[in-house]
Amino acid sequence: MTIGGVADGVVRSTLRDGATVVLRPLDPADIDAVATLHRTLSDRETYSRFFTSHPVSLKILADRLIDCDGGNLSLGAFEAGQLIGVANYALCGNPATADVAVVVAHEDHLRGVGTVLLRRLAEVARENGIRHLVADILATNDAIFRVLHDAGLHPQHKDYACGVVHLDIDLDDISL
Repeated sequence: MTIGGVADGVVRSTLRDGATVVLRPLDPADIDAVATLHRTLSDRETYSRFFTSHPVSLKILADRLIDCDGGNLSLGAFEAGQLIGVANYALCGNPATADVAVVVAHEDHLRGVGTVLLRRLAEVARENGIRHLVADILATNDAIFRVLHDAGLHPQHKDYACGVVHLDIDLDDISL
């Protein structure tokens, strides 16, 4: 399989602290690691990611993230073989549009994991014909706004309602 012009979709990326991570598509062998990553999030991180303190079963979530059929894609960031972050997109009802999400292990925040994941995901999305990434983000989630900025993903359209910001990132208008 080729993803983003790379055989097997595997690339290496350097984080802010100089560490190297492997970015690759998730597969069925990653299901336990995906569930564990989400299980270790703080209550605040869980709420910021899911808009609830009690998300769907982590097994169901992990199943959805590793099932990349139908044009959806999930990338994992692995350091020394351990999953430390996940970014994914899921196609929406709108043509060439996908909903994007990212999660990073609590202890790996501020290292640039989310930034490299989102940048790579945006590259692959654009190569796969996706023109817009959309996301609903809590207005109080300053961390993800910084990550988007650092990844060079500047939303061209923002709507705000009930504490949630809806973002639309036009991939044709950004330099990756």
